[in-house]
Amino acid sequence: MLTSEQFLRHLRDVLNHLYDPDRLRSSPLAACFDVADRFDTSSALQRVLIDAIEMLKPEPAESSQSPTWKIYNLLFCRYVQQFSQQEVADQLGISVRHLRREQHAALEALACQLWEQFHLEEKLCESTDAENASVQAVATGPAVNEELAWLRDALPERPVDLNKVLPAVLDLVRPLAARYGVRLRTATSSMLPNLAVHPVALRQILLNLISMAIHQASSGRRGSSAHLDISAGLLRWEVCLRMQCARSCSRDVPAMNDEATSQDMTYRMVDLCGGKLVLSSDEEEAFVATLTLPAIEQLPVLVVDDNADTLQLLQRYASGTRYRVVGTRDPEQALSLAAKFSVQIIVLDVMMPQADGWEILGRLRQHPLTERAPIIVCTILAQEELALSLGASSFIRKPVTRRIFLAALDRQVERMEPALR
Repeated sequence: MLTSEQFLRHLRDVLNHLYDPDRLRSSPLAACFDVADRFDTSSALQRVLIDAIEMLKPEPAESSQSPTWKIYNLLFCRYVQQFSQQEVADQLGISVRHLRREQHAALEALACQLWEQFHLEEKLCESTDAENASVQAVATGPAVNEELAWLRDALPERPVDLNKVLPAVLDLVRPLAARYGVRLRTATSSMLPNLAVHPVALRQILLNLISMAIHQASSGRRGSSAHLDISAGLLRWEVCLRMQCARSCSRDVPAMNDEATSQDMTYRMVDLCGGKLVLSSDEEEAFVATLTLPAIEQLPVLVVDDNADTLQLLQRYASGTRYRVVGTRDPEQALSLAAKFSVQIIVLDVMMPQADGWEILGRLRQHPLTERAPIIVCTILAQEELALSLGASSFIRKPVTRRIFLAALDRQVERMEPALR
C-alpha cells in the first residue's frame, strides 16, 4: 500500500520521466489510476497526468501573477515540456533554489487533485512505521536524482580531456594511497577523444572509484605494498576506463566510511552522465571497476527534415554530447549519407513536401544498409501507433526540447549496447 508521501514521490518520478514508456509502464501509479495491465498503459498514464495538469490551468481572466498561474506554468514547463530547472527558473524570473521550493508546492497541489479525482483514500491506506522506514530508505533515489539533475541538463562548457583530468585526480588521492600502502600505476592512450561529461562530475566519479579501489587493495601492513592499475582506451564510441587490483586479505584494513553510500552515489552520477559502471562482486579475489563514458560527438546520427531551422536546432541540442548530427533536407540522400557516415541512429520527419515520410520509413526499413538502424519518427503529427507499426523504433512529437531529443537517442543506444560492445 502507498502512503500519501510515497504517492508524491512516485508522482515526481513519473513526471520526470513523462516520455519514457518503460518507466511509466512500471510505475505503481498505473494501478492507482486504473490503467495498469493495458496495452497502452504508458500513454494512458501520460494522458492522465497531462490532463490533471491542464485541470489546474486558471481562467484566462485571472491575473497572470496569481499563485494558480504560477503553479500551472511551473508544472507545464517543467514536466509537459520537459524544460530543465534552469530554463524554468529563467522563464519565471527566480533562482533555481527558489524554483525547487515552488516546484515542491506545485507537486503537492497536483497530488491533492489526483488524490481526490481518483478517490485514492479509498484505495490506499497508511503503511506501518516499519514499512515507512523501509520505503523511505529505498525511495531516496528520485530525490537524489532530482538534486543531481543538473548533470543531465548542463550544457558543455569546454571539451573534457581524460588525460588532463586523471593526473589531477591522482595527485589528490596519492596521500590516501600512500597511507594504505597502495602504488598507483596508469596506462592510458594519448589519442583518446574528449568526453561528453561534465568535468566536476568526472572528477568526483574518479575520486570515488579510486578511493574505493585503494581500500580494496590496501596491504594493511607497514612496509608492504599493493598495486592499483588504471588503464583507459577507446571502445567504439566510448572511452573505457578500467581499475583493477587484488583484494586485500588483511584484517587490519579498516572499512571505508559509508562505502555503500559512496558506491550508490557514483552509480547515479555515472548514469546521469550517460555512462555505465560495472563493479566486481564482493566474492571475487580481484576488485575490478569498468567505467565507460560517452566520447564527445562520436556517435553519428542522421536527421532527415525539410526544415532548416529544425536541423540547426537538433544539431545545437547534440553539441557537446556523444552524438554527431548529420542533417539533410533531402530525404533522397538518406541512404547515401547513412553509408558515408556509418550512421547508427536515424531521426525522420514524415511531413515533408518533396517526399512522403512514411514511404521513406518503409524504404529505410527494407534496405540492407539501414534495416537494423533505430529510426525515431519526429513529427508534429499525433501518429505514434502508426509510426511504430511501420517499423519506427521510437516516436517524439514536435516541438522537441533538448532533454526529450537526447533521451530518445539515449534509449536507442541502451537497446543497441549488446551489438555495440
